[in-house]
Amino acid sequence: MNILIIEDDSSIQMLLKLSLEVEGFHPIVAGTVASSLEILASEPIDFILLDLMLPDQSGFELLKTLQHIHKEIPVILLTAKNEMNDKILGFQLGADDYLTKPFETRELIMRIRAVMRRVTADTPAPGADVLHVGMIEIDRNERSFKLAGKPIKTTSKEFDFLWLLCKNPKKVFTREHILDQVWGFEYYGQTRSVDMMVNRLREKIKPHDHVLATVHGTGYKLEV
Repeated sequence: MNILIIEDDSSIQMLLKLSLEVEGFHPIVAGTVASSLEILASEPIDFILLDLMLPDQSGFELLKTLQHIHKEIPVILLTAKNEMNDKILGFQLGADDYLTKPFETRELIMRIRAVMRRVTADTPAPGADVLHVGMIEIDRNERSFKLAGKPIKTTSKEFDFLWLLCKNPKKVFTREHILDQVWGFEYYGQTRSVDMMVNRLREKIKPHDHVLATVHGTGYKLEV
């Protein structure tokens, strides 16, 4: 598996590269956003480890770009910052996990494998990749979402949330369950992340925002 390490600290680059090689991965190193985009354009990448503090551009900006060109590639953020707002923003922009420096490389390996298990488990069976629910058409292979015939751009987390609801129309999901299913069990975040995501989606799908129904005191469901 090719893992792109986007990190400008040469000592951390070497530590991660050696640790991943020992575990049987094929690490590729980039020190800037520009060089990482060149690698992504020329080589198949299966996983990304992304430092947020890079010399030419913020890792958050790269996450936004990845949502447009490589949203299928899982991303773990690596950063010295431990602010909850930074974590929430990272997950909202499509990151799959978050590790604060300094960290044990053993924990990083475990998190990589955990994310890959989720990605593999989420791969749809043939014939089960497209759902039609009321006015909604959602395609998991193409990661596309249409409402009343109109394509809606979504982040990776927004799409996973919509897929979860569309697979289970009328079922009520608690915020905690959504965190577990969409962000993964490693993320012990606040449930406000779910509310913020739903609010963004409702803005995108107006005037049909009523399809994301709030069940007060519990969570959300699809109303079609």
